[in-house]
Amino acid sequence: MLAYTPRKPAIHYLNPVAWVVVELCDGSSGAQIYASFKELNKGRIGEPELQEAFESAMVQLLEGELVSIAQPTRRPSGREVK
Repeated sequence: MLAYTPRKPAIHYLNPVAWVVVELCDGSSGAQIYASFKELNKGRIGEPELQEAFESAMVQLLEGELVSIAQPTRRPSGREVK
């Protein structure tokens, strides 16, 4: 599967795990994304292998700048926006 990054023009070849993870990246926290990934793969693969696959995919996506870690948006009062 291919993904293109226009800011730093490049074509990235994503394995199926990375493709699923990028589809789950919707502004949720890493823990929430992992929980969704875990639910999708329920009963298919053991926990250690599942976590390794997820972490490997996240490294690939972050290094390729296909996803980024967002900082929480804060209201002027200092309270987080969810």
